[in-house]
Amino acid sequence: MFSELFSGGGAALLPHSVCFQLRPDLIWLHVTADTVIALSYFVIPVLLLYFIRRRRQPLSFGWAVALFAAFIVLCGVSHVLEIVTVWRPIYYWQGIEKAITAAVSLATAIVIVPLVPKLLAMRSPEELAEANQRLREEIASREMAEEELRRSLDKMNRAVKELEQFAYITSHDLQAPLRTISGFSQLLTRRHRDKLDGDALEFLDYIDKGARQMQQLIQDLLALSRVGRSEATGIERKPLAETLTRTIKGLKSTIDRTGAEIAFGTLPEIEANHGLLVQLLHNLIDNAIKFQKPGERPKIRIDIARDADAWELTVADNGIGIAPDQLDSVFAIFKRLHGPDDYEGTGIGLAICRKIAEYHGGSITATSDGSGTQFHLRLPVTMPRQLPAFAAAELRTI
Repeated sequence: MFSELFSGGGAALLPHSVCFQLRPDLIWLHVTADTVIALSYFVIPVLLLYFIRRRRQPLSFGWAVALFAAFIVLCGVSHVLEIVTVWRPIYYWQGIEKAITAAVSLATAIVIVPLVPKLLAMRSPEELAEANQRLREEIASREMAEEELRRSLDKMNRAVKELEQFAYITSHDLQAPLRTISGFSQLLTRRHRDKLDGDALEFLDYIDKGARQMQQLIQDLLALSRVGRSEATGIERKPLAETLTRTIKGLKSTIDRTGAEIAFGTLPEIEANHGLLVQLLHNLIDNAIKFQKPGERPKIRIDIARDADAWELTVADNGIGIAPDQLDSVFAIFKRLHGPDDYEGTGIGLAICRKIAEYHGGSITATSDGSGTQFHLRLPVTMPRQLPAFAAAELRTI
């Protein structure tokens, strides 16, 4: 059977040279043409495979190129068989080869059709060059914008430092005349009380009270202006209970006078600047005692819980609470929700608390309901390596 396929199946089949009437010119015309076509077909897949192997980044449709190369090779083989059939009638082999070529060509057509949109989407070298130029222009524009932003930030930082320096100098220089006013008004009251009538004594009391309020405001301004003026040290891991106990001792007279209750459970060791935490807790507890409902005993609860890589410290009270639309603004400097005649203070204490929280790489927020106010201090479990400059020892509370 195999020999019959190779020989053409017997004497009934004749080679193509017989059809050409054995004319040499016609035979060699077909042989030469088929030879050139076959060689061309064989060169094309070699170049395609070379392209695929030498490409730096692999093609996403390299398998389609390989299938197309196989189709081209089979087309070249068909022309080689055309040459063979000039002298040998191997038409069965030629038919089998054509059937294989047909199957591969059909598969190639099927897989290439979905690739047409992708090929159409591929940009020409001119389009790529234009896109690169636009990209370079955009990069240059962004670099200019970043440079302008850096210059603006530098100007802003300089302005902030100048403003801090101005606040520091102004506040410092204002204290001297205020001390003079307060001192002489008190001296006048002590030495000449009997010679002054009721209105004069009341006026002197207003002067003294105003001077003391101004002095307190200046001290708080100085505290705020010193934030970031020097490099802080003292980050250490210590029991939070010790820090809280130290804070409560500093508020002992206020706690005894108001009968405030301060409760807290088991507190862990945390990494922080505990001197600053004393200042922060002092402000929060003092505010909780100060902003209390008339006739009620202040009750303060302090808890801490770990949330992933952060500690969340909560200071909750049973005070007058904060309106929902004021919860974010209470940390702004000089923000007061009540008049000075109702509750003492300058409105700087919570701004300092926020600065301390930010210094530690954390944050502080407030919530409030009918039972009082809750301040939530969030601190990282592990302190960042670089902390902002901060003047710890010079902070003051309200």
